Amino acid sequence: MDSNQTSSFWKVPAHITGLFQIVKHKDMLQMGSKGAGFSINNYIITKIQYSQESIPSKNEVFYNNKKINGIVTKTVVKEFEEHLNKKSLTINHYSLLPIEGGFGTSGAGALGTAFALAELLQTNYSRDELGQIAHKAEVKCQTGLGDVIAQLYGKPEIRINPGAPTIGKIKPLIWPEEQLVLSIFLGTSSTKDIITSEKMYKNINRAASKLLPVLEKDPTVGTFLNVSFLFAKEAKLMPRNVAKMIKKLRAWGYSASMVMLGKAVFVVGTEGELINCQEQINKHFTIKQSWINPVAREGPSIASPEIISEIKSYR
Repeated sequence: MDSNQTSSFWKVPAHITGLFQIVKHKDMLQMGSKGAGFSINNYIITKIQYSQESIPSKNEVFYNNKKINGIVTKTVVKEFEEHLNKKSLTINHYSLLPIEGGFGTSGAGALGTAFALAELLQTNYSRDELGQIAHKAEVKCQTGLGDVIAQLYGKPEIRINPGAPTIGKIKPLIWPEEQLVLSIFLGTSSTKDIITSEKMYKNINRAASKLLPVLEKDPTVGTFLNVSFLFAKEAKLMPRNVAKMIKKLRAWGYSASMVMLGKAVFVVGTEGELINCQEQINKHFTIKQSWINPVAREGPSIASPEIISEIKSYR
């Protein structure tokens, strides 16, 4: 293999969870979450450069050209060590979305890394096997529980059994094409701090065990929005600024709930409804960023030239 080869640009959709139940297990492939959510056409894009010259290996991870710790990404890389022969990698992730915003950037980065490395190193891993590598990395680093299997699936989902791809089971969440998503980012939040808290674990699982069966019986977007809002309230997950915004949006007639687990809000509606909602939010609230996107209909894939051309505008 020639030195300084690069992978393709791999895109993975961001993911928003509306409610979830933590399922602990000593086997990382079986640990995960039951729950429900959807991926959106707002991507985390990964490209990896492979060089034969650096010994010993020195892997570096960048997010929009800024160097980051990238612990989940580096954990994925360790699974490919036998193929690397101590050669170094530069892993570049690109996205409009923030890290620790609740949008599944760590899961998407893990999947993008796994798919890009499989291409670069010409391995024979299946999509499910690459998903398992990414899932294990997320669970080990305590950055997520159910995003990876959902992002590999790439469509609105109910995760009826926890775990990695082939172990976890997914049921489709019925979502009409015209229903888009407005995501509003208010600030960062640590998933690890929440999922490792015993008090939060009990609150989350108590609320989820009551509400998930309701959604499984009626797997529609309307029921999902109702149970997601009730879950956020009953699990006591909403930061004050998130609760204040959701209360106001729902009073205005918008279908709003909390992005799990972040200081962020999502609203579902038609394009016209969401443009109006975005305008109202900008008038009445101070926010960091917002985006309107369709829900995704596919998992990891090679990015189109149009998507790649947008990367230079990412900050």
